[in-house]
Amino acid sequence: MPKLGLTMEKGTVGSWLVAEGEAVVKGKPLLEVVTDKVTMEVEAQASGVLRKILVPAGEEVPVSTPIGIIGALGENIEALLGGPPAPVVAEETPAASQSTPSPASAPFGARPKHRASPKARKMAQERGLDLGQLAGSGPAGRVVSEDVRAYLARTPAQVPVITPEAQPVPAGAGALLKLTRAQQVTGQRLTASYQQIPHIHVFMEVSGVWLQQFREGYRLQGRKISYNDLIVKALAKALVEFPRLNSALESEGVRLMGEVNIGIAADTPQGLLVPVVRRADQLSIEEIATQSARLVDAARHGKLKIDDLSGGTFTLSNLGMFGVSHFTAIINPPQVAILAVGAMEKRVVALENDALAARPCLTLNLAADHRVVDGALAARFLQRLKEILETPGLLA
Repeated sequence: MPKLGLTMEKGTVGSWLVAEGEAVVKGKPLLEVVTDKVTMEVEAQASGVLRKILVPAGEEVPVSTPIGIIGALGENIEALLGGPPAPVVAEETPAASQSTPSPASAPFGARPKHRASPKARKMAQERGLDLGQLAGSGPAGRVVSEDVRAYLARTPAQVPVITPEAQPVPAGAGALLKLTRAQQVTGQRLTASYQQIPHIHVFMEVSGVWLQQFREGYRLQGRKISYNDLIVKALAKALVEFPRLNSALESEGVRLMGEVNIGIAADTPQGLLVPVVRRADQLSIEEIATQSARLVDAARHGKLKIDDLSGGTFTLSNLGMFGVSHFTAIINPPQVAILAVGAMEKRVVALENDALAARPCLTLNLAADHRVVDGALAARFLQRLKEILETPGLLA
């Protein structure tokens, strides 16, 4: 089991992309590994034949656990199996065995009905497409994403598009929609957080006048900057000044983090993911925008690496794009706080001369671990964040 990230301790074999007895080519996809964060396609580290699968799909094992044996045709692998020699496939070269093998040449198990890359399977599932209709152009007839795109280009009217938000419900009462491994772990952690951490919530309304002007100025320069990018910049500055909000609670005390790594909650077809913008306090607004765009795009297309999801010290959750005015969020342990951001919307505000006017505003809601952050500290932190967001000289 490969170690795909610094914090990875276990992994689940999602699926084997090569059947026992088939050729393995170094650098080509061999299997999918599912962690508590992402599903990743793993390439073979050597060429040969997949002589034996030691860990079947669906089983979780610690990193470095042997999960399969790649060897030469006819090679004796008895010592590795701890038993009698494994059956040997028909004599042929690994290169030749990339063609579709007969059942006799794959003695250990049957091939999947339709071999396809993870991306191709995902594209087909989202569009209600039967992979059996496609001819694969990949190794051994494997269907790849380009095959799906080509099929859709030929028959666009016949392929229904099913968005992740409108997944079809299986027929029959009491149908069960299974959660992915990542969704299960997320649910378990959030449940534990909500039950074990005493959350304190502090709301504050912020003027969005300068945020709008900043964003418009960047737009006129041809640079795409979101409100979220500006908030990440302001948040990083505030966290440097309030290190207790950028900490983790341990058994012996509160550990102040050495870096400001802000996780950005992202809605993806795989569920909620939180990719991390590292050292955000050392980045410019443009650099934050570039990093955020890359991470969110990778999250939505299933291309995040485990390290992209690790090491966060504070989390930002923004539902403003959905028109949500304000909401509360659950702390992501071992972090001690999370900021929920609502929509930028016009609200009636009182001016200095008691006149009323409509101004762009947004609501910030800080959820903090009350064991680490008391109400006064939470209020001072939000007050400083508000000041940065409303002052162009501080935000730039």
